[in-house]
Parts: sequence; structure tokens; C-alpha cells
Amino acid sequence: MTTFFDAWHFDGQSAVRRKVEIQTIGKQFYLLEREMRHGPFHFEDLRFLEAKGEDKIYGLAVKDGWRLGVKGHVPDELVPLLPASKTYGGLIDRLGLGKASLIFAGISAAVVAVVLLSPQWLAPLIPTSVEAKLGNALVGDFGGRFCDTPQGKAALAKLTRSLDDNPQDLQVEVANIDMLNAVALPGGKVLLFQGLLSQAKSPDEVAGVLAHEIGHVRERHVMQGLLRQMGLAVVLGGFDGSGGSTLNSLLSTTYTRDSEREADDHSLKALKQANVSPVGTADFFNRLASMDGSKELKDRQARTMASYTSSHPLSDERRKLFENAVVKGGAYKPSLTADEWRELKTMCAQDKDVKSGWGFDIE
Repeated sequence: MTTFFDAWHFDGQSAVRRKVEIQTIGKQFYLLEREMRHGPFHFEDLRFLEAKGEDKIYGLAVKDGWRLGVKGHVPDELVPLLPASKTYGGLIDRLGLGKASLIFAGISAAVVAVVLLSPQWLAPLIPTSVEAKLGNALVGDFGGRFCDTPQGKAALAKLTRSLDDNPQDLQVEVANIDMLNAVALPGGKVLLFQGLLSQAKSPDEVAGVLAHEIGHVRERHVMQGLLRQMGLAVVLGGFDGSGGSTLNSLLSTTYTRDSEREADDHSLKALKQANVSPVGTADFFNRLASMDGSKELKDRQARTMASYTSSHPLSDERRKLFENAVVKGGAYKPSLTADEWRELKTMCAQDKDVKSGWGFDIE
């Protein structure tokens, strides 16, 4: 059966718009122009291009510049033969809006999951040798701010050995920075800031904090946090030369609440193995709770909201965790002697060569 429909046509060779009739013969068609007949063309080679005014315009896949325009309502007989009009784009139009929305929602959820979870499975895959090189490149000697006296280093090494079975994998340093903090960095590096030692009332407090940071190292939280904060490119060596800026970003890297709880659990186990009382660490968190206001959060909902807006569990909750771990009548021993504690606490003051302050101009 042959059917004729009015249309217009550009042949792709000239700018002349031709008035034609479409003559359909099965899955083929001809374009009739006065006494001339162009074709045959195949409907399967047509591609919908755009709707312009009342016209629906089609191109031919095998010929650039070729155009066929059907004006007004497309006859019902022609609709099944012509390619469908694009409404949202090729893939969406082929799948349908509903199905495409579900597929894209699934893809979006998968991407979000990869971004959030990939550090947890990527971090263990990064060789420790790579992590060590990264740590050395980023940290170095911390701008000359590592404190060093023979007696102080000996006390620090003793404390580290008591809390970890493989202390040779760790580099624990005291940094001459007046901040109440301690951090774990790539390559098994753990920094205790002088501000922490100055505020600590006993070596047992420092032992609990140090064991917590070692927990971050052993659980590979350091690499997880680095991947989450800065991306895989940094880990693979994509530095731009601004070491100081990178280090500052590293120091601001936070861990998830689950990671912080894992590090606290590691600290409790390490203290138990070393036979060091958790009371000192509980006292430390008790003072922090007074400083951060968590002791004043009596309302249960307020406490819940506060815990969900911080990467760390509330200091008062951590105080209770370490208090509850105390064994009544336990035969605990001090983590350091009085002389060793004094040497550790005053190491930075005794080191005349150490630099002070914060400014990280490390290259």
C-alpha cells in the first residue's frame, strides 16, 4: 500500500527548501518533488532532531545536513514509522520517565554510598610503605617543633611500649604547640601536643589519650580520614607543592563517630593490657566535659542532638565509658614513675633548640 504525505526537505547539498510529498512503501519512503523522485530512504535511518513551531524535523543518520520536516499534526498512518519525539533526551525517552527516574535514583544512591564507604575498604588496600612515605612527605620534623631530650624520649618510648605490641611501627613525638590535643597522622605518626602534657594531671591521662590515637593508627582510621578529606589523588602523590597547606588540612581531618568509639575501645584494651587504671583518662574527659558543656546537657534530646552534630562522642559519655571500665580493687600501676613523668612533661621546656608556635610554613 502506498500513501502520500505533504512535507518539506533539504537535501544536505544546497540551501534550497523543497516542498515534497512523502511516499511510503513498507518500511521505505520516497520524496516526490514535481517530476522528480528522491530515494529510497529507510525509516529506520531517520532521527528526530527537534520540534520547531508546528514542524517536527528529522535528520538522516547516513547523510549530514539532510532534513525532513513534517508540518502540523503527523498523520496517524505515519506515526508508527517515524522515530519518537525527544522529550527529555535519548536514554530517558527510550526508557520512559518513570523507569529512568528509578534507575538514576539507584545510580545516585550507589555513588553516594561509594563516596561515603570507599575510604573504609580502600584504606586497608594502601600499603603501609606508601602510607609511611606519605607521612614523611607531609610531616617531616614538623617544622622543627618536635621536642627532644634523652630522658623525655626514654619516658615517651616506655609509655608507648606499654600500650602497643609493635611500637617499632609507630613514631610518637611531642610537638611544642600549646594546644590541648593529640593527633594521629599517616605512617604511624602520633603527635602529643605540649598543651596536652601541660594540662594533664598524671601520666595515666596521657596514656589513655596516646592509646586512643594509636587505635586510630591500628584501625587504619588515619588513611580513611585522609581519603575522605582530601581524596585518593593526595594519597597517590598528587601534591601541588604546598606542604604546609596540606598538613593544616590533615590536622583538621576528623573521623566518624564509629571510628572514635573504636579508638576508645582500643584505648581501654591497651590500658587493661598495660595494667594502667582508666581513672586518669576518665578524669581527663571529665575536665573536657566541663570545658565543652556536655556535663550541663541534662535533657536527653539535647544530649542526643549534640552527639550527632560532633564527630566525637560527648566528653561526658566518654568519661562514663572509662569510669565504668575501672575494676574495683584492681592492682593498677602508674604508667610512668614520678621522675619519668616530670621529664616527659618538661621535655619541650628543656629542649633549647625546639621551635615554638603554630605557623606551618613547611615545604
